[in-house]
Amino acid sequence: MTISDDTGSLYVYGTYSSDGKLRYSELEDKPYAGDEVFLSGLLKNFKGQAELSSAWIIEFKHAEEEFDESSYTKMTVAEARNAKKDTKIILEGVVAKITYANGMIPSGFYLVDSTSSIYVYDSQVTPRVEIGNKVKLAGVKDLWILETEVSNASKFGYEGCCQLSKAHLLENDGKKNAYDKSWIEKTTVKKIMDTPVSENITTLIYKVDALVKKAEGTGFVNYYFDDIDGVTGAYAYTQCNGSDFKWLDEFDGKICTVYLSAINAKSSASGCSWRFFPIEVIDEGYTFDKADAPKFAVNYYALGQFDKNYTGDPKKELITSVTQELIDVKDIKLEYTSSDTNVISFDVEEDKLIMHTHNEGTAKITIKATYLTYEYSVTIDVEYKEVVIPDTITVKEAIEANALDGGTEVVVRGIVGPSLVNRVGFYLIDETGVIAVTTSAETLASLALGNEVILKGTRTLFGHEGNYYGQSVLLDCELILNFYGSHDYSTATFDDTKTLEDLLAMDVSEDHTTQVYVIEVKVKLVESQHFSNIYINSPTSDKQIILYCSSANQYNWLKKYAGENGELGETITIEIALCNWNKKSPFRGCILAVLGENGEKEVNTLNFAK
Repeated sequence: MTISDDTGSLYVYGTYSSDGKLRYSELEDKPYAGDEVFLSGLLKNFKGQAELSSAWIIEFKHAEEEFDESSYTKMTVAEARNAKKDTKIILEGVVAKITYANGMIPSGFYLVDSTSSIYVYDSQVTPRVEIGNKVKLAGVKDLWILETEVSNASKFGYEGCCQLSKAHLLENDGKKNAYDKSWIEKTTVKKIMDTPVSENITTLIYKVDALVKKAEGTGFVNYYFDDIDGVTGAYAYTQCNGSDFKWLDEFDGKICTVYLSAINAKSSASGCSWRFFPIEVIDEGYTFDKADAPKFAVNYYALGQFDKNYTGDPKKELITSVTQELIDVKDIKLEYTSSDTNVISFDVEEDKLIMHTHNEGTAKITIKATYLTYEYSVTIDVEYKEVVIPDTITVKEAIEANALDGGTEVVVRGIVGPSLVNRVGFYLIDETGVIAVTTSAETLASLALGNEVILKGTRTLFGHEGNYYGQSVLLDCELILNFYGSHDYSTATFDDTKTLEDLLAMDVSEDHTTQVYVIEVKVKLVESQHFSNIYINSPTSDKQIILYCSSANQYNWLKKYAGENGELGETITIEIALCNWNKKSPFRGCILAVLGENGEKEVNTLNFAK
C-alpha cells in the first residue's frame, strides 16, 4: 500500500496484523484505499527512495464512503454484458469464483445471476467477499485489454474482457449460496476455441467435457483444458505462475465436467487466442457414448482437412480411419464422395487416399463415418477456382530488396520451410535463398511444411538499431496463393564450409540472418527452477551458441540429442540459421533440422498445426 498525509506519501512493502503473525491477505478485516491507518515498521532506503518495510497494522478506521447510488442503473448480468462501456450499473448476484494476482492477492471475481455471468475487477472489493456470497454492488462497465496489446487486438476485432470495474460493495449476505447454472450452455472446448475473438463471449461461463492437464514448466505450472480429442484447447490464465490453480491437481489427466470461461484473449501481431478460467471442475467418471464416435471423427478430424476454397491442386492425403485412445474408440472408418469428380476427386495412390482438384467449379463433398453399427455423415461445398498467378520475385531478389526506411513490399514465391522459434512464422526457401517470414496465426494454421506458396509482405529489418543490423524478414506476410504439395525445400544455398566457431565470430553489424549453415554440434540442455535454455556446442572446443527461444520447451524435439544433467550430447549434424530478433551479440541460433543417415531429416515443425 501507499500511505499519505499532508506532508507527502510513503510506499509500504508488506503489511501484517498488529502482532505480526498474519499477512494482509489473511486478515478478516483490513484497511482499504481511503481508510486511515496507523502502522509500525522499519524505514528503509530502496534505490534512493524511502519506504516502510514489514509494517504491522496497529489500528485503522474505515473511511465513510460517499457514494451516489442514484446515478447507477440496476440491471441483470445479461443486460450488463450488453451495456456500453462506461455505463454505471448496479448488479445483484452470487460470487462464483475469485481470481488472484501476483502473490495470491485477491484481484476480482465472477458474479453470476439467473441470466449470465460477468467478471468484477476490483482489488478493494474482492477481499471483502467469499465464494457463495450473494452481493449487491455498483460498478462501471469495462472492456479491458492490456495496454501493450490494444493495437494488435483492434486488428482482429477483439474488444477486451467483459467486466465491471471501479466497484462499490453495497450489500453482502455473508452466506454460502450456490450460483445459478440454469442458463449455462452445454458446448465443447472446440466450439469455444473456434469462436471469433470479435464475439462478446469473455467471462461467459460454459459447461464442457474437458481433459484437465497439468504441465510443469521452469518456475511455473500451466493447466490446460483440452477437448476430448486431447489436443484442441488452451491454458488457464494465471498471474501467480499457476499456484492459484493447485486445486486442479486432483483432476490432472481426467476428462471432467468443467464450468469454463474464456476470461480474455492474448493479443499479438499474429492474432488473438482465448485464455481460459475454470469456475468449477467435477469428476463424474466420464465415459464416452460410442454412438457418438462417427460424429466425433467427422467433427474433430475429417472436416478440418478441407478448405472452403482452393486455388491449386492440394494433392492432400486424407484420413480414412480414426483411433482415439483417450475415449476408447478404435478404427472409425471415414469415406469421402464428390458430387462432381471433374471438379474434385478422391483417388487411391500407393494405398493412400488423395484429394485432387481439376476444373473450376463447386462440388458437394460428403463425408461418412462408420463405427460398429453407428453412422454419421455431413455434406459440404468445396470450390476450386483457377486464379491469375501474379508476377513474383525469387527469395534472393527479396533479400536484395531495400530493407531500410520502412522496407519494400514484395511478392515472393517459394516453399514453406522449417518453423521459426518464438515468432509466428517460418523460413521461406527456394533454389536462390532463405529468408524468415512472419505472418498471422490464422494464415500459419492454413499452411503445412512443404507447401508451395506466393506471399506478399514487407522486406525489412527487425531490431535494426545502432551497431545491430537486425533480423532480415518478410514481415506480416499475406498468403496470395497456395499451390499446396509436400515439397522438399532446396538446400542449394546452404553453406557446409563453416564451423560453430566461425558462426560465433560473425559480426552483428552485418547481415548473416539469410544464410543457412550445415555444421556439426553437440546439444546441451540447462534447466533450473526459474528458466531453461538450450545450447549447441562445438565438438572440438568449449564454444557455444544459445538457441533463440522463450524456454527450452520450444525445442522439446531437440532435447533427446542433449546429454544428461547439463552434459553435452553426441555429435550431430544440423541445419542452422543465425538470428537477431532482439539485438544480441553474438548471434542466436534457430535450428531448421537435424540431419540423419541416408538423407533422413528431422525438421523443426514447432509452429505448424498441419
